[in-house]
Amino acid sequence: MAATCWGCNPFAPGLDDAVSDPNKLLGDRTQIDGFFDWFRSAYQLRDSTLYGQIVAPGFTFTYFDFSNNTEVKWTRDVEMAATHKLFRNVRSTTLQWNQYIVADTALSDTMAVVERAFNLSINQDDATVYQGVGSARLVLVRKRKGDPWKMRSWYDKSDF
Repeated sequence: MAATCWGCNPFAPGLDDAVSDPNKLLGDRTQIDGFFDWFRSAYQLRDSTLYGQIVAPGFTFTYFDFSNNTEVKWTRDVEMAATHKLFRNVRSTTLQWNQYIVADTALSDTMAVVERAFNLSINQDDATVYQGVGSARLVLVRKRKGDPWKMRSWYDKSDF
């Protein structure tokens, strides 16, 4: 007679004992392409904890406010609060990184300047969807070769 499993959920998958490598799932941040994969994953999963892992201490976000004809800057704390609020108040986000405009990694193993085009779609609810395109000029840093890349600065050139 077969043993009965009282309290087991017959519709639940079994436990997987294998440990998943987050670099394979989300992106290998020791590589520039992997950094952008991780960035996209954080946005699409709307996970500020993942996003926070790619934002360096001393981070600065900058954009040009055309209505006031001035540059606006904010710090890592403001960036993390704004991103957390965005992620919590929308139904979905879709980030697509496109071509590299600039990818300067020749000068150093610990700093890279990368500008890349993107498409971003933010679905707030059934009736409200924001879509924008642009490019982001990022300065990426790490302590030594082989460490994960983090953003030290982001100059946003988008139409949002």
